[in-house]
Formats: sequence, structure tokens, C-alpha cells
Amino acid sequence: MNLSQFRQRGPFEWEMPKHGAMRVPGVIFASRELLEAMDAKVGEQLANVAGLPGIVDAAYAMPDAHWGYGFPIGGVAAFDADEGGVVSAGGVGFDISCGVRTLHTGLKQADIEAVKERLADVLFRRIPAGLGSTGALRLTGKEMGAMLRGGAKWAVEQGFGTVADLAHIEEGGCMAGAVPAEVSAEAKHRQRDEMGTLGSGNHYLELQVVDELFDETAAQAYGLAVGDVLATLHCGSRGLGHQIGTDFLREMVIAAPRAGIQLVDRELACAPLDSELGQSYLGAMRAGINCALANRQILTHLARQAFAELFPGIQMPLLYDVSHNTCKE
Repeated sequence: MNLSQFRQRGPFEWEMPKHGAMRVPGVIFASRELLEAMDAKVGEQLANVAGLPGIVDAAYAMPDAHWGYGFPIGGVAAFDADEGGVVSAGGVGFDISCGVRTLHTGLKQADIEAVKERLADVLFRRIPAGLGSTGALRLTGKEMGAMLRGGAKWAVEQGFGTVADLAHIEEGGCMAGAVPAEVSAEAKHRQRDEMGTLGSGNHYLELQVVDELFDETAAQAYGLAVGDVLATLHCGSRGLGHQIGTDFLREMVIAAPRAGIQLVDRELACAPLDSELGQSYLGAMRAGINCALANRQILTHLARQAFAELFPGIQMPLLYDVSHNTCKE
């Protein structure tokens, strides 16, 4: 990245002043070294986002920003409906509500080392992973609708995990305002056999060891200590979320000119928040969020079962579940 286009506002804050079609500045949070290492496309995409109608304050990018789909990955923006603000299917992303969920194990590294290969085999056997992977769960049309409305709450009601888990999930495990009717039949068909699956790409189930603490007080509150083993899941809404993104991006590209929106990048296709299309997308996207929350809840249950084979009586309480690839009011 060429730093000459930025003005440094602090040790880890860099501003791209308004230029061209930008309505607001661009801001990247990063060290000098991280910013210099970023792809130049991040700056280009950040400027494009800053030109969207109704954007508030600035277009932001996080320290891990890299070239994405319309928005830079790690991009964040807010829009005001009263100022013509928009919602962008590409900005939210195609793996709607892809996120990270971390579990305590109550184990130390030495406990894992003794059974590492056996545990890996059990996890691999119990948790379907890879491109096109399918799970043991088969949802009927009625069950699909209930899952898209209920998220992780629905999964707990089906016996996957405990009510205590919900207190550690954003939105209490269920995103309000989901409208399953706005989700296409193709999206629902793709998801019918994919609940409780990890998928492929950069998705993973990983065992991690706490190596260093930067805030002892916070660590104590979270029940974390050096040497603790955690289990972390990273996955999202699988085929359903991808199809929602595909369906609405296509519609938004067609509708944008009619709404007076000039797209500098097709991947930034969007619709006014207060339009019929914008509201339809939000209803479908919230259903996609619930799909991801339910999926990670089922995977948590499967992971706990796998650990219990080698560590009978293990509890594995949930530490947190937080999504990226979302849009919220």
C-alpha cells in the first residue's frame, strides 16, 4: 500500500482524505508495517465504499484488511436510511454470519498431547468437513422455516447443546426480524442436508493453547490462564448464505440504476435501506444469520460428543460466539 495517500491520525490510525466520488474519508486501523504490507486494492475498495449513498462518518478497515468482494475484507461501514443509505449484499458477504465460536475444554496441553491423534480421528469422524459435505440432519420444509427463524435457540430446543450456551452468543442466539419467505427455494434446498457441517475454504475446528495473556483482569473474568486448551470453530451459513448473496446481488445490480445509484463496482451492488428490495434482503440475511448460529450450535454439540469419547464427563462451556459478515440496525 502506498502510504502517501494517507494522513496519520494516531499510532495505529490512518485517514484517506475525501477525493473523487468519496462522500466521507476512509480510515484504516493498523500499524505502519501492516498498512505497508496491505494490497493496494484495499485502498481502492475503501474509497469505493466511501462513495456509497448515505454512508456515515467514514469507511473503515480493520488491521487484517485485504482485497475482498466490493468491500475490503475487514471493512466496516454504517448507513443512514434517512439520508438515502443503502444495504449491499456484496458488503455483507456470501458466507452470511460466518463467525468464530470458542469453547473452554478445562484441559491443558499435556492432556491433549497424550491422545492427540485419537482425538483428531474422533473429531474428523463426527464432524463433516470439506466441499459439499453433508450431515446426518435432514430438514423438512417446516423444520427449515423454524431453523431460519430460531437460530441457535432452535438448535438447543432440538437437543443440540444447552440453554446456558445462549447467554454467550450474540443476539442471545437468535437474530430478530428474520423472514424465511424471503429466502429462495434454491437456497433452502442447498442447506437441507448441510446443517452441522464445517464446509471448506478457511473454515476450521481448531484446538488452541493460551500462550500469553495481555490483560490479566480480563483473562480472569473469562476464566482463561496460560496453558489452557480451547476449541475454536470458524464457519458460517454454508450453501444457504451463499445463495442468498447470489440471488440478491443479481437483483441489486439490476435495481440500482432505477434507484439513482451509480455503481463504480458491480460487486458493490446495493439497494436503499427503506426500499422493498432492501427490506427483502434484510429479512433474508437475518434468516442467514440464524442459519449460521444454528449450524455452529450443532457443531458445538458434535465437538462435545467427540471430546467425551476420550474425556468422559467433560463440560466444555461456551466462551463466546461472534459473527462477521453481518449487517445490523
